[in-house]
Amino acid sequence: MGNALKLSGQKLISLLDRINDRFTSYRLVLYYLLALIIWAVIGSFYKQVPFNWHQILVSAGWLLLVCWLVNKALSRFLDIPANKESDLITALILALILSPPADAHGFIVNAVAGVAAIASKYIITLRKSHIFNPAAAGAFISGELLQQFPSWWVGTKFLTPVVVIGGILVLRKVKRFQMVGVFLAVFVLYLIFGGSSGGNVHFLWLEIISTQALFFAVIMLTEPLTSPAIARYFLPYAVLVALLYSITRLRLSPEEALLIGNLFTFIVAANRRYQVRFIRRLKEADGIYSYAFSMPPRFKFQPGQYLEWTLAHNRTDSRGNRRYLTISSSPTEPGLMFTIKHPPKASAFKQKLHKLKTGDTILASRLAGSFTLPKDPSKKLALLAGGVGITPFRSMIKYLIDTKETRDVVLLYSANSPQELSFQKLFDRAAAVGLKASYVTEGRIDEAKIRKLLPDFAERQFYISGPYGFVNGVESALLKLGVGYDHIVTDYFPGYGG
Repeated sequence: MGNALKLSGQKLISLLDRINDRFTSYRLVLYYLLALIIWAVIGSFYKQVPFNWHQILVSAGWLLLVCWLVNKALSRFLDIPANKESDLITALILALILSPPADAHGFIVNAVAGVAAIASKYIITLRKSHIFNPAAAGAFISGELLQQFPSWWVGTKFLTPVVVIGGILVLRKVKRFQMVGVFLAVFVLYLIFGGSSGGNVHFLWLEIISTQALFFAVIMLTEPLTSPAIARYFLPYAVLVALLYSITRLRLSPEEALLIGNLFTFIVAANRRYQVRFIRRLKEADGIYSYAFSMPPRFKFQPGQYLEWTLAHNRTDSRGNRRYLTISSSPTEPGLMFTIKHPPKASAFKQKLHKLKTGDTILASRLAGSFTLPKDPSKKLALLAGGVGITPFRSMIKYLIDTKETRDVVLLYSANSPQELSFQKLFDRAAAVGLKASYVTEGRIDEAKIRKLLPDFAERQFYISGPYGFVNGVESALLKLGVGYDHIVTDYFPGYGG
């Protein structure tokens, strides 16, 4: 029985890995929202949701049309690359929190919400980055102007299974379990000790499984450009929004609570978008290419951090026109660079990248990531890379070389073949600053290889970077060897194969 459960768990993790590798976070959210709409339509036939199926579909279709048209017009007029999924995501969120229109006034309300939501991304901005969650801004503005406020009908209990299952997939993709967990913990604690449950267990349970709070936390609280990208701000942001959301005497709607939280993010951890120029493409190994860009003025980062990159591209595929890519260059170098793998059947994004000409521009935003070198240089480190997961380590090691900072570092670099190994000459030069590099092109990095190549593994801090399957496998091997979680730092590279 135990082995069967373990096998089932491994199959489930493998399935989650494949889903994470297949879709970008935006595309995954888009499909999640579509699944909720479809499930709501099914529920309408059994009277499990408060609207008829045609009302739900007409509402969603109307908002999709409005948001798509406004996004297309503003993007072209202001000459700003638009994410192809963002307008659709905003429209579907609004369709799940605004009541479907029952008359002409309802259509006007929803249209105003859609226009305001998309316009807020282009108009209420600073340094080319929007400040407020678009759906929350649209719902708030239309409510104040027309006095018809969101019903948040997504809170229907029938939708709970889809909200939970899809929410787990989304959180696994965007790595915001901590943020959402803190929000829900504060929400539940307030219900118990400060809310209106009055100790009524049944009432408390109904509130906890309310998909309004779950949906709000998974989809709106974590919206990439308006929530903190730096881990140390996750806790205060989640606590602030949770309290504003929960304390009834404040009389704040969910969208108002979120907008105030967005202001907090703007004040303490504002995101910024940079337009950078393409300089050149470098072939690092078979199928591995680096792309070099100009350095934005006064831009600073730490080795191991990442940016979100957006290409102006009219013909996108299911993976969209945005990617989260680690900066493979060092802060000591004059420009920015990322490194990716080009498979035989590359995504539209990578095909467009391959056709960039010197001087072409791309948008970079949301500098983030805590996968960085420890401040204590005396710590013994082990860097374990799988495939293109070598990119943050290239940045770290180049930084150590340029700053002449000596550390006790061992690199285990796994690739499918010797021809797919990148940056070997750089790693050879890094011997002068304490790096010992080993390359694994046959088999995988398991307990036996770790014991053989790292006899002092118990003394080291481990950094693991690569695809989900690689990271999970190596982390599992380390745990079996007795390495504690506090000595393991992981960095996933989801969806870089296409």
